[in-house]
Amino acid sequence: MTSPSVRPLLNHVAITVDATVLDEAGRAALLDFFGEVFGWTEGDNSTERGNPLILYTGRQRQFLYLLPGTDDFLRSPPLDHFGLEVSSREELVAILGRAKAYRDKDERVTIIDLDEMVTHGPRSDFTLTNAYIGFLMPLMIELQYIEERPSD
Repeated sequence: MTSPSVRPLLNHVAITVDATVLDEAGRAALLDFFGEVFGWTEGDNSTERGNPLILYTGRQRQFLYLLPGTDDFLRSPPLDHFGLEVSSREELVAILGRAKAYRDKDERVTIIDLDEMVTHGPRSDFTLTNAYIGFLMPLMIELQYIEERPSD
């Protein structure tokens, strides 16, 4: 098997959620939370079927696509998640701090606090710093910062 010269990039996550999560109040809550905590913005859904909520997570081609469902929507165990890698430990701590501040005013925010784990490799050691944040969706978001250091 040959290795591709350019690997595909993840550009979106699409989830069908309980329609009650995407009613007028739910949309407002999601936009407020994800805007305040992550800096995400609402995308234009005018050409989409089913009135999804599109949240741009960075560039316009990177987004979370939430589609309302009445009977058939995603249900998952509490730790099911998708992961986002951040550029520094400080960035991770800042996002986590904003989520904690938001939780002070809205108890629906779920947080699994900061943790670190070291994996030893033959040439490098990797320190994974992570935390989980959940809000109104069936999947949590895991934030990760991975630092590589030469092995001793």
